[in-house]
Amino acid sequence: MSRPTRQRYPGGFRLRHALCVLTLHVTRLSCYVNLGIRGETALQRDIEVKLLRTLVAVVDEGGFARAAHALHVTQPTISQQIQRLESIVQALLFQRAHRPLSLTPAGREMVAHARRVILLNTEVLDSVFALRSETWLSMGCSVHFTDGLRTMLTQLAVERPRLRCSMTTGLSAVLADKLAEEGLEAAILLGTETPHCEMLGRLRLAWFGRAPIVSEDRFPVALVGERSALSTRIVDTLAEHKVPWRSAPWCSDPLAVRASVQAGLAYTALTANAHHNDPSLHPAQHAALGPAPEPLPVYLAFSPSVSEAAVDAARVAARAILKDIPLCPP
Repeated sequence: MSRPTRQRYPGGFRLRHALCVLTLHVTRLSCYVNLGIRGETALQRDIEVKLLRTLVAVVDEGGFARAAHALHVTQPTISQQIQRLESIVQALLFQRAHRPLSLTPAGREMVAHARRVILLNTEVLDSVFALRSETWLSMGCSVHFTDGLRTMLTQLAVERPRLRCSMTTGLSAVLADKLAEEGLEAAILLGTETPHCEMLGRLRLAWFGRAPIVSEDRFPVALVGERSALSTRIVDTLAEHKVPWRSAPWCSDPLAVRASVQAGLAYTALTANAHHNDPSLHPAQHAALGPAPEPLPVYLAFSPSVSEAAVDAARVAARAILKDIPLCPP
């Protein structure tokens, strides 16, 4: 999975909608301003939101003096802003000879639009600030820990609603290469150490499978490619305990390994509690396989230029993914 394009925010549609509506209302106000203006004087005029806020404040507060107090400005400033707004629309907004202060028909029309423009202006700003507060994370996860992805996504949705996480799964060696190439910011790796990593613990392993022995009393063992730390650990363990074995030739990736064990065609070593989430995986009962491989180190690795925000987010994600994984202390 490629690194997400950071300009494409999930909230972009809502922000574009708000901007379009805001433009529509401002355009309506501008059209209202141009009513009755002809010839060379019929120019598009923009109304500052600040002037509309002043107009609404005068109406809501019931006068110029109270509006000045609410907006923390002087009364002459309020008067100047209202005069400026009247100059733009070329119409009186208040009937100043009347007490209490009352709106003219043009004033009532302006206030109705002004309230909507102010609300939309606030919505646009809130949307932009929300996007700026989001944390983006491009993270990899070893295929041996994918059972924890659902827990991680559920937990992050509650605890880190502003975190936008792009996940890539694969063999640890491949993910480590992506980190070095800056294709990922962080990754949970099994048995693969990198220059920028921290150990989270050691994964407990167990033998799984119910395959019959039919070839010279050698155990059929399913392994992944040669760059797999788990496969290397399995081979070393079998050699150490002098267990006769043969490689199951149809296994070339982790899914094929698991499928061959589920089908009763081979043995392999997996996470010690793998059968808890998958009843089709059966712990091996054959004592001749010997003890399970020693626990493998689990690392949270980072790219060379990862940001502190990404490191913090990756640690939260890693804790969620490994929540139900049987880890020994580092």
